[in-house]
Amino acid sequence: MSIALFEAQKEQETKTDEVLLSVRNVKKYFPVKGGLFDRVLAHVKAVDDVSFDIHRGETLGLVGESGCGKSTIGKTMLRILNASSGTVEFEGRNIFSLSEKDMRGLRRDMQYIFQDPFSSLNPRLSVGESIARVLRIHGMSRKSEREHRVQELLEMVGLSPYHIRRYPHEFSGGQRQRIGIARALALNPKLIVLDEPVSALDVSIQSQIINLLEDLQKQFNLTYLFVSHGLNVVRHISSRVGVMYLGKLVELAETDTLFAKPQHPYTQALLSANPVADPRQRDEKKMVLEGDVPSPINPPSGCRFRTRCPFATQKCAEVEPAFAKVADNHFVACHYPLN
Repeated sequence: MSIALFEAQKEQETKTDEVLLSVRNVKKYFPVKGGLFDRVLAHVKAVDDVSFDIHRGETLGLVGESGCGKSTIGKTMLRILNASSGTVEFEGRNIFSLSEKDMRGLRRDMQYIFQDPFSSLNPRLSVGESIARVLRIHGMSRKSEREHRVQELLEMVGLSPYHIRRYPHEFSGGQRQRIGIARALALNPKLIVLDEPVSALDVSIQSQIINLLEDLQKQFNLTYLFVSHGLNVVRHISSRVGVMYLGKLVELAETDTLFAKPQHPYTQALLSANPVADPRQRDEKKMVLEGDVPSPINPPSGCRFRTRCPFATQKCAEVEPAFAKVADNHFVACHYPLN
């Protein structure tokens, strides 16, 4: 699987822009311990042999059901979590092989915005102190410079300089997420991983945050990995979309192509479950999944989606499908692609 996937990804790279970050065969297993001596009894295969590229200046969306591994891959590729195996190259450097000292320098270029803006902020620090601490750790020693930079960042995300003395509990959810964005921008990063950045916000506030992210991306040539289960949000902001299921990447395509002509049955099922505002646009032939997601401790053999797939055959149970090209910039892991 890994060889075919690598060749497919390399073919993709020749037709697209510069690759900023390259994920290859990354696995992240969490041990399950128990018994008298706290032995490892099994592993939760949260991310299992995932590969993709993120191109400079683009937004790659990652979607899937809760527990599919999309947030875990974002944390693993930035070394917030240590990978079980695989490689991640950022501008040609394998970040899994870097020392802690070298990694600290590289973190200036890679930042993470968490799903819950309140829990990601220290309640005992004012907003100004939270952002200034990042600047101080990375070498901005003069207090006056830090205060000026913090005010500049707050204005950049739509907040006022007088907010600098306030504490996280004094802000709304949307304002806290703006603060999280300001903190991520403090060191002028090149890549930002956004982990469900608007899922906890009201719909009207979601649109404001999404528009802010798009404006900042154009202004600073930022690159995003946008993790979300909201298909409409992902469709709006992403240039390409990857679909994950039970730790595996099952489909990757340009956004318009994936939403118009999904090739994997799981992708079609996700799109069928997406609410439609206009009843006249509902698809009467939509796919409805039955059964529950299998356990990531003991996933099915062959294709992991086969236990819920209406098109599964004996081959699906015996052979894991390769992640292969089905059209230009469109890759799918399925023995029987749709359309």
